[in-house]
Amino acid sequence: MMLRHYIKIDGKEFAFKEIFKDFFVSQVYFATKITGSEEDAKDIVQEVFLKVWNTSPEFPNEIAFKSFLYISTRNACIDHLRKKRSILTDMDQAAHLEEEANEAMREEAFRLLDKAIETLPAQTRNILKLTLSGNSIVEIANNLKITVNTVKTLKQRAYKTLRDKFGEMFILLVFPFIH
Repeated sequence: MMLRHYIKIDGKEFAFKEIFKDFFVSQVYFATKITGSEEDAKDIVQEVFLKVWNTSPEFPNEIAFKSFLYISTRNACIDHLRKKRSILTDMDQAAHLEEEANEAMREEAFRLLDKAIETLPAQTRNILKLTLSGNSIVEIANNLKITVNTVKTLKQRAYKTLRDKFGEMFILLVFPFIH
């Protein structure tokens, strides 16, 4: 008798083996950027997948599942670094390692947000990019030669689209880029 284990994403069942195959390498890469050690990263990611196996969580969509994986991996890496910190004599080095973990998470958040922004209509995408770059609504309107109300409307639509896509994770993705 073959044991089958499934994970539900967006109401669909996916075999654990396929999920592992699809996401293991990217998670190891992410963890390696945080820990600096591919061997430690592999161990950490295997532990994260063991957690997924043992809990069989359900996710509303693939973005939520990926977010869960990245956050779980980041947290496991930070725990790993904290354990190493007790061995390290230089506390500054441990703080630096934790900052590297946060930087890797910010890079991944930016990558996910940028990918989602690229799916927006051109003018809406431009408005959102200018907003995230720190431009005011008036500056954007002047720059794009459109009305302030048009900027506000398209900006609201962009945020709604991204909120619908990312759910609760939206504020976590956008927060690091708000000036």
